[in-house]
Amino acid sequence: MRTNIRLSDLRQAAPHIPWKLMNVKVPDTVLERIDAVAAALDCAKSAAVIALLNEGLDAFGTRRKEFPAAPTRRRRRG
Repeated sequence: MRTNIRLSDLRQAAPHIPWKLMNVKVPDTVLERIDAVAAALDCAKSAAVIALLNEGLDAFGTRRKEFPAAPTRRRRRG
């Protein structure tokens, strides 16, 4: 399974990629925008979602220092 798809990759013809299903609830407006991206790039909606997630993760990775670290939980003994 190719998990490193980017938006620029979707403009090229890609071989069939096996997918696993994941049920995610998103607002209607987000789904409409994802549909628009998929239509503009002439690709499957699943591929557009993976590419958008990867792009977002890349952006977060470069800006990671701007976000405070999550507090760590203490383990309970017993």
